[in-house]
Amino acid sequence: MNPRAEALARAFATPVVGPTYRPFTRVLAALLVAGLFAWAALTAIASAESLSWQQVGAGAAVGLALLWPLPSLLWGRTVIDAKGIRQLGWMGREADWVQVQRVRFLAMPMSPRMIVSVGLGRSRVFYSGSEALDAAFRQAVLLLTGPLPDACAATPPE
Repeated sequence: MNPRAEALARAFATPVVGPTYRPFTRVLAALLVAGLFAWAALTAIASAESLSWQQVGAGAAVGLALLWPLPSLLWGRTVIDAKGIRQLGWMGREADWVQVQRVRFLAMPMSPRMIVSVGLGRSRVFYSGSEALDAAFRQAVLLLTGPLPDACAATPPE
């Protein structure tokens, strides 16, 4: 087995689970969407006589586009375990440790994230909503990019 995958399996034998986004980010997103819907409703009421069906349809499409990612943002979960990393929700994503080719941790103020590349496809972004996930992200990046742990480096090749 891959020494890095073994080190990751040992490090995350107990899964680390947490929310996908920080509470402030979730509240801010919910308030922004609610504010946009209130503004749209007030605008529609004020100009109810001059609304066409095209405008109503366009408004419904924009409303659906705003609501679509909201459940993942509010209730999504991120899981790091011995097998890999997963982000659960409407727009879930996952990456197994054996697939990871490049990884990077970005400590953004509202939503820290780990960017994982698994080959020629697009990079996958996993968000952290807790300090425990931040620490797990940093540990995973260190194990995937840093020097091999001493226990793994000392074993002779087969």
